Amino acid sequence: MNTDEPKPRSRFTFFTVLYAVTFVVFLLYFFFISDHNLKTHRDLNRKITNLEERITNTKNQVGNVYTYEQLIADSVLLEKYGREQLNMHKPNEDVFVILHE
Repeated sequence: MNTDEPKPRSRFTFFTVLYAVTFVVFLLYFFFISDHNLKTHRDLNRKITNLEERITNTKNQVGNVYTYEQLIADSVLLEKYGREQLNMHKPNEDVFVILHE
């Protein structure tokens, strides 16, 4: 028996390499080429975050009687808004909140 002859490649390594190449091609297709690629998911997540912020802002503005510009322009109106909507008070005074049922 001559030890200088190369060993024949086994079928196991061939199928392992074939499987690995197929898997890599599938991942490349899935993450970069298909309709469900990473860029699409990133864009959709940004849109979802933006819409959730807009929903929160809209919910906060629904109960408000005054606009932001009105509150910034008039300090008396800002104090009135803070007392009525946010239940703020000065350090030396008591505030009673009456809830109508």
